[in-house]
Amino acid sequence: MLLTTRGGFPTTGTLHFYSSFSSLHIGTHCNMMTKNNNCLTKKNAESNDDDDFLLPKMYSTLDEIDRHLRCITDSSTTTASSAADATKDSCDTSSSATYGYEHEHANNLPHLFLHFDVNETILLGDPAGGDSVHECVNKIIAKSAFVSTSGIHCHENDSDNLLNDPAKPTIKRSPSSGNICDTHQFEPTHWWNGMSIDNDCNSTPPPLYTGWTYPPNTCPYYRTRYKVHAKKFTSSLHGQVYRPLYDELCQKMGLKNCARDDDDGSGGGSDLQQQQQPSSVFQNFLPAFWQTLIYYFPSTKTELPNNESAPSLVVVAGLEGTAWGRLPPPPKVTLVLRTFGLDLPRVAIAISEFAKGNHPDYPNYSNEDLILAEGDLYCSGWSYHNKNGNNAKEEELVYSLHRANTNQEEKGKPVYSGDDDILNFLQSKNIVGIQDNYPFWRENNHAPWAGKPVWTNTRVHGHDHHHVLLDDNIHNDPSDGGGGIRVPVVVEKDGSSNNYNRYESLHGEEALALHGRHLIRVPTIRPSLEDDWFIRQIEKARWLELDKY
Repeated sequence: MLLTTRGGFPTTGTLHFYSSFSSLHIGTHCNMMTKNNNCLTKKNAESNDDDDFLLPKMYSTLDEIDRHLRCITDSSTTTASSAADATKDSCDTSSSATYGYEHEHANNLPHLFLHFDVNETILLGDPAGGDSVHECVNKIIAKSAFVSTSGIHCHENDSDNLLNDPAKPTIKRSPSSGNICDTHQFEPTHWWNGMSIDNDCNSTPPPLYTGWTYPPNTCPYYRTRYKVHAKKFTSSLHGQVYRPLYDELCQKMGLKNCARDDDDGSGGGSDLQQQQQPSSVFQNFLPAFWQTLIYYFPSTKTELPNNESAPSLVVVAGLEGTAWGRLPPPPKVTLVLRTFGLDLPRVAIAISEFAKGNHPDYPNYSNEDLILAEGDLYCSGWSYHNKNGNNAKEEELVYSLHRANTNQEEKGKPVYSGDDDILNFLQSKNIVGIQDNYPFWRENNHAPWAGKPVWTNTRVHGHDHHHVLLDDNIHNDPSDGGGGIRVPVVVEKDGSSNNYNRYESLHGEEALALHGRHLIRVPTIRPSLEDDWFIRQIEKARWLELDKY
């Protein structure tokens, strides 16, 4: 069975397809995969003994697993590839219509707004949150290493009473929603392919999974009781099988002494020491982020020194001559940096230096549109129309922006207030930074609507926009996540025309249904290895938005 596709990728309605896979079926597939070199990357280790090691294959849908298994069955050849190539689905046989430039709305494209989260999306390491760069690398692997939830122990209410009753239902994740049972107190014993998690480091690493929908009877290692080991995952008994992948990621990021972890998890010295090195302003940013900026904000440098070439752009897989073709560039692109943390000043400096041609890997790139001035850094806030507060309703919430750097007298005073005012402001900018309101999000139990809002259906308010938020903290869970959706609503009817004069936040399944179009969950290990990953996801989102009309 092939997924129904639109533009070369699954539509939202195909999520229910995954529920037809039993845990035995998944285990059988993954066991077969780990025994076949087609599903693993053999990489020559850059070490003194030149030993070969294997990097795990990664999958993003169960259909991808099924297709790859068929490719294995039909093929008798083994191909060595790079770590990045190993993560991609090279056996995609699903068919779809080819739109290319022939789509009827391809020449009427909206203004594109790229909202990028910072920590663990474009930047590894969070000193303010207590995570070193090396700890972050371990965490992103642990988040994609899936375990079996069949027959595992659960500590109820964090006690030592084990629930071993065979009559208890197996822990599952709904194919089209979030967790229906909390797995944070479970102690897994096996990876999702049936291999014991206590196997030694010489074992073949189980495949990793980065998909939006969990396979049945599985969950990430990071969402179990063993999350406490995540920062040292590949140095622990459970995660040492993934140590070669850790080394590969460290090498790609240019981290020092990646073959070992110091007690503080910093490897090549503390994050502060690393930032004091030459060119340290760019340290620990994913190369995929710079490639994305080059793609959507092309260099304006026309004259190059002798014997020097224009900045190289990664070849983006799937945009030419395949399922969904390449769209014309948007009429305008605005970059919006979004964070709950305090890292905007550092990120602003890095992007501005990149835009001036000071990145050592892209010396011939230049685009003044990406120079982010201190005055374009803002903090967000939420307030209620209802001044009394006692009967305040969520639909009366107003989102506002105030300047991040201002005097005490002006601090906290909104500069832009209300959805339309903010959309008008964003429309006028090429780049802006927003520190979103973490206390408000926390006070509302980390509900998506209380996080970082983006907007949809803006045409009814006269804004021809397409907003996309890329964030590692977006989850397939209606009650937990960092990104929210604001939609225009009808307040009153005036004759035959509707007056859309305010926005409200979407909740639950309605918001989840817009994943891929306005919200994109970032499994950080993907863009860490694949320099075109952000671009591919954004282009898919553009096709989905275009097809809406």
